Amino acid sequence: MLIMFSILLIVVLGFIGLALDVGQVIGRKTELQNLADNAALAAAPELVGTAAGLANAVAKAKSSAAGQSLYRRRMQGALLSDDSIRFASAPDAPAGAWQAAGAVSDPARALFVRVDTRNNTPALGQVATAFLGAWSPALRTLDTSGRAVAGRSSMRITPLAICALSAAPASLRTNPGPPERKEALEFGFRRGVAYNLLNLNPHGAAPETFLLNPVGPLGAIGPSAQLGDASVEPFICGGSMLHTAIIGKAIHAHRPFPAALWPAFNARFNQYGANRCNPVSAPPDTNIRAFPFAQPSGWWMNVPSGSNALATTGAPLLTVADLPPVAAGQPASIAPASYGPLWSFAKAVQYANPKPAGDYTAFPNNAWASLYPGLPTAPASNSAYPVVGTPYGSAAFLTAPAGNAGVAQRRVLHIALLACPAPAGGDVLASVLGIARFFMTAPAASGVLSGEFAGMADELALGGPAELLQ
Repeated sequence: MLIMFSILLIVVLGFIGLALDVGQVIGRKTELQNLADNAALAAAPELVGTAAGLANAVAKAKSSAAGQSLYRRRMQGALLSDDSIRFASAPDAPAGAWQAAGAVSDPARALFVRVDTRNNTPALGQVATAFLGAWSPALRTLDTSGRAVAGRSSMRITPLAICALSAAPASLRTNPGPPERKEALEFGFRRGVAYNLLNLNPHGAAPETFLLNPVGPLGAIGPSAQLGDASVEPFICGGSMLHTAIIGKAIHAHRPFPAALWPAFNARFNQYGANRCNPVSAPPDTNIRAFPFAQPSGWWMNVPSGSNALATTGAPLLTVADLPPVAAGQPASIAPASYGPLWSFAKAVQYANPKPAGDYTAFPNNAWASLYPGLPTAPASNSAYPVVGTPYGSAAFLTAPAGNAGVAQRRVLHIALLACPAPAGGDVLASVLGIARFFMTAPAASGVLSGEFAGMADELALGGPAELLQ
């Protein structure tokens, strides 16, 4: 028994030593994986397509590793080197496509960050063994690592698309007045004017609308099941798609936009009975008051009217606000009420080339008569119009949602503008020119989705929440 016990004791002690050493390695690997996960998640929100964003991402990753990691049994932080923090345009990019921040040639394509401690200097994963080294000198030090990839896998873009009214990102509209007003148009749209997004077509007399495939790969026509009403409705409710960038890309577009899906837009007005939206994933806006509303005395315009500008007849199908300016001194033929609510969220802007840093300059309130001529009188703002800001943000024009927590500017839809005319057919590949911001002036109805144009959106600023992808 003593002989057998002596022999087995050596074996048992060997297993105990193996368990202790392997446990150290597993513990270090867990620490490094947590470190990489935290660092990647800290860096990903900073990727906004600029060199400054890359620098911020590196700084955030290093700060996370140094102060918030679980390294060395929570006793200390870790120092990440630039080689361990790399960027690429896709989460599954090949190894050679991941570049350090200083080597990235186009920051707009750096959409994902990878933190890999194997590339770090100094080494973080070396574990000195207590027992395995007695068996072999090669086992005196074992190496482990952690690796994580993070980024945004979605965009805050509604799967509705319409035609750009013009292919020009910026153009001049000269309103003769008097006085003359030089107004900036963006892809043909006028800021401060509400359009029926379901009733526009710059190349024909019939409305042209599209449903974008929110989940299918770009550059390919996806299966019809991806565009079923039940599949797409949650994306309309929340206002998102599972893409990372679509401008300049070919995307699967189905025409026309399904008539049954318009109730999903009304979750933004705290209306959930006619749709399958959830107030948690698709909350209402903080201000659900419709513009116009029922009290003319509280209206900020001298002419209360419908929720969007009246459509023209024939081709192209635009609005009365888009008709060519009348010559100076000639009477206008547009009824002022047909302009719809003006400047409820955004103001018309003055043309400048190049575009000023930040944004165009807004027109003063007294410019309405020159911008929107009408008979017997032009629409105009009255004393109820806010001195600062616009009606949407004014307490005088606020109705808070009841029963559900609101999110500011949920009524702003990010809509893809397509290069038109698009190819013929029900399912086509369409080219995206830009992403426009449209403010819902009122709840949608059958055939009516009133959106006041509020300028163009920065695609990279529309990224969804940062996620850990690998």
